[in-house]
Amino acid sequence: MLTALAAAILIFLGYIYFHNRLAAARNSVATGYSGILVQLKRRHELVPALVQSVRSALHQESQVFDRILDVREKAVGALQMDQKAVEAAEADLSASLRKFFGYAEDHPEITSTGNVRELQKQLEETEDQISAARRLYNGNVERFNTMLDSIPTNWIGRSMRLERAELFTLSEAEVKTLRSMPPIDLPGAQS
Repeated sequence: MLTALAAAILIFLGYIYFHNRLAAARNSVATGYSGILVQLKRRHELVPALVQSVRSALHQESQVFDRILDVREKAVGALQMDQKAVEAAEADLSASLRKFFGYAEDHPEITSTGNVRELQKQLEETEDQISAARRLYNGNVERFNTMLDSIPTNWIGRSMRLERAELFTLSEAEVKTLRSMPPIDLPGAQS
């Protein structure tokens, strides 16, 4: 009788322990995703300031700026939707910003103003912080999903009705950019 009671208490304590670990992992995923959203919002706030600064330097290219602001508005709206909508909208915004920075490289008068350079620097820092937040989030997702796949936490996860979390992935355009090696032309290099 005493042995059965001790076993029941041990099972109950084990259940509580694993339940709490799963709850902590689930909360880490939510916190990581929140960190991504904070950085995305920061980027969204910087974009209009960048466009306004550049517009003052270059009046004739308003369609470039309008496109960036339109994509930014879609990205802000996507923050209220599901993760896939956020990923798609952010991929569009990233592509628009890459086009803009390419355009800015071809027009030195844009980057000649100090505020444009400062905003560009802040955007680059924000991109780094977004990458760090994505890595943290994806690490938390991996840990959580592994717990949902492992015994005995998978049993407890099912009793809690927990579902696997989705990784914050790169868009197809970002993957394509990563896979393509830019041509490197070094002086004196042999072909």
